[in-house]
Amino acid sequence: MTAGDQKKYVGARVSRVDGPAKVRGEATFAAEHDLPGVLHAVLISAACAHGRVSRLDTAAARQVPGVLDVFSHQSDGWNMGKVGGYPRGPAGTSLLPFQGPEISYRGEPVALVVAQTLEAARHAALLVEIEYDRRPHHATLQAALDGPLLARKPLPPLGHSRGKPGRILKHAPHVIERTYDTPVQHHNPMEMHAVIADWDGDERVTIYEPTQWMQSAQGTLAAALGLEPEDVHVVSPFVGGGFGSKATSWPHLLVTALAARVLRRPVKLVLTRAQMFAAVGYRAATRSEYRAALDGPQISALELHAHTQTGPADLFPEQVGMIPKMLYATEHMEFKQTLVQTHAGPNIMMRAPGEASGSFGLEVLMDELAAEAGLDPLEFRRRHHADTDPESGKPFSSKHLLECYDRAAGAFGWERRTPEPGSMKDGDTLIGWGMATAAYPVYASAATARARLHADGRVDVEAGSHDIGTGTYSILAQIAADALGTDLERVTVKLGDSRLPKNGYSGGSRTAGSVGSAVLAAAQGLRQELTDLAVNDPLSPLHGLAPIDIEVRGGALHAGTLRDPLTDILTRAGRDQHETYREIIPSGGGQKELDALKQGQDGMIEAVTDTHARYSFGAVFVEVRVDPDFMTPRVSRIVGAFDIGQVLNAKTAESQLIGGLIWGVSAALHEQGETDPATGLVLNANLADYHIPVNADIGEVRAIALNGHPDFHTSALGARGAGELGIVGTAAAIANAIHHATGKRIRSTPITVDKLLG
Repeated sequence: MTAGDQKKYVGARVSRVDGPAKVRGEATFAAEHDLPGVLHAVLISAACAHGRVSRLDTAAARQVPGVLDVFSHQSDGWNMGKVGGYPRGPAGTSLLPFQGPEISYRGEPVALVVAQTLEAARHAALLVEIEYDRRPHHATLQAALDGPLLARKPLPPLGHSRGKPGRILKHAPHVIERTYDTPVQHHNPMEMHAVIADWDGDERVTIYEPTQWMQSAQGTLAAALGLEPEDVHVVSPFVGGGFGSKATSWPHLLVTALAARVLRRPVKLVLTRAQMFAAVGYRAATRSEYRAALDGPQISALELHAHTQTGPADLFPEQVGMIPKMLYATEHMEFKQTLVQTHAGPNIMMRAPGEASGSFGLEVLMDELAAEAGLDPLEFRRRHHADTDPESGKPFSSKHLLECYDRAAGAFGWERRTPEPGSMKDGDTLIGWGMATAAYPVYASAATARARLHADGRVDVEAGSHDIGTGTYSILAQIAADALGTDLERVTVKLGDSRLPKNGYSGGSRTAGSVGSAVLAAAQGLRQELTDLAVNDPLSPLHGLAPIDIEVRGGALHAGTLRDPLTDILTRAGRDQHETYREIIPSGGGQKELDALKQGQDGMIEAVTDTHARYSFGAVFVEVRVDPDFMTPRVSRIVGAFDIGQVLNAKTAESQLIGGLIWGVSAALHEQGETDPATGLVLNANLADYHIPVNADIGEVRAIALNGHPDFHTSALGARGAGELGIVGTAAAIANAIHHATGKRIRSTPITVDKLLG
């Protein structure tokens, strides 16, 4: 855009353009697509964490009126090709369903009942008789650490080192050793996972599925069923939350698609809420063992050895070392990570994977070290502020963490904090104030988009990306409206269809910056081509002018007092529409990322490039109130300030940051998957027993997004993601506040009454 171009929408508080359709029930989610003749499927999950199916009797189920078939490893024609499990492939796991009687993890699919009605399928599923030969299992991180290694050989540890931390720790006079634990958290987006598979012959299939990555479904089905990826059409216009669980494809997609091909009818499967606790991944449990050397008020060396849970096959690491290695100026630092295999099933990304868990131990440790040094927690962090990336030595692309500290602390009133634990009260209620630093890597992707102007002034924007509830429809419409100088209401954004221009998965807080930059490029390209038409048209009032002197606003090109409406330019050219397609490679990437994208891969560009380290930053301040008799903690206030570059939509950015902060409350005080040690199954596989906060648990929450700091090293828009940053550090800030209120230092989440009374 030139200096005079319209900047009416980008950065403004714009309500969601898809909001009215959702309120009216007109937004069609995956399970709501109404296909004629659709059959209904019910999945039967293994009630065994490790073993084999010794008996599977479907005779009674097949007698239920309306049942068409019961599929399992006993079915003919269900051999599948190999599929790579994430992070080495598009599927959530490489363990394919129905390939034999072996059970490798709890909840593994063992049978699928398909019937004319959902009621018949449910009833028949209850009649399927299954017996197991159970084998010893390790379904939790602790059980796996206490027992023999599940793997046949020790798993290679991950990690890195700088300086000489071992030598310094060996000779340091003041060494602090601490261990911090975080539990398994289960994926429970509002919209449960669902699939409708509809075949056209045996070689083409349409999949209706809530997904964060349409190419995952294409790649998984192509590899498993021997299809061409372009013959898998994925439709996913609306997604009711994903948080990482919908970024890959899961076995229920494969069994639904195969059942539909065998029966030659569309088949619909909706997972139950209980099945969500085993079938779609989880946030891995972690243990972080720290050793820190203090030299007066400074950390002279830091060592972290982390154990993180993973599944039986694909070894996805919860990257707890991502934040500790770069957040503070520590010259001597070592990080080691050991993956610990379990029979809990494949773990997967969950909002800020690694950063949320890893920040808990680091930020509680920082408070403990501040106390040892006799410093205020905020002052201690300021003294360890890193001006450049300690790990790579590269400059940060943009960093305004100190401003985040100032803004959040000022809004919170941190200067009124008294340092002694238990010293702040409201009557008998104990008051605690705590804080933490937040950081999240800035990922980017190669991206593509198309923009189209119609002769009546309507604008279409097309991108094969996703709106997972974050506001993508709105943001892309804002970008296009400003670039083309038109009204927001004139722009229609089309997402969620694999036949649209390819894009990577919506995760890692990168969709807005990457896909938004592609939309900007397409809209600017469209405007430039229309400008070229105008200046070369003798009938245009702008004929012969230099394009650089022309700006766009109000649906027209302007140069001084001269004006040429975009629709008039099309009419004179004899066209009813004009479109442009653009491919972009963000800074730090190259042709290989674009080629990967076109081949159905992700095309992601890492946070640390050849020139810069790219991170978003924030500061979180928390007030808790603790009942002194029952030791029940409640979070009464949260203030966070965040450096996310150019804010694209002030309303949706604030919403995303607040959502992250609230999830931090959930992680700190509520969420934990409970496992039956005897069976290895999840005990609290429902939303009554799996605790998450309700409205009454959440007090005042304020999220401040710094503006005026665009980061053009990350995207052409200068924007960085907001979706995951808010959760990082929040659980630690709450733990620090609880210590300030009670004097009790709890080093594991969730922080429950029994821990505070113990």
